Amino acid sequence: MKEKVEMEYGLLKIGNRYFEPGTAGQGRPAYTEIDSKKVKERLTLLKEIATKLKDSLDKEAVLMEALSKLENEYLQQLHNALYNSKRETKPKTRRHHCVDIKVGRMIVPIV
Repeated sequence: MKEKVEMEYGLLKIGNRYFEPGTAGQGRPAYTEIDSKKVKERLTLLKEIATKLKDSLDKEAVLMEALSKLENEYLQQLHNALYNSKRETKPKTRRHHCVDIKVGRMIVPIV
């Protein structure tokens, strides 16, 4: 049976097991397995902190900073996808090794 491999909040997740990235010398990557109890504690802390901080987050400022890194050509494409498209475009937040928003075929990296 094949297990799903993904990054989740900075940790490598294979099936139900979590691994922490590190190095094995000479710059080679190595992963150390973490106890699932510690991972659950960490995820609980992350959730609590994020919940507490989200009210003070200026969403517009974060998005403006992320969008300012795009070239004018891509900004125009993004604007057209949001306002001038014949098809309805629904932006969606995606979580993996970074957080981004997909708008049509454009991907705007946030973190």
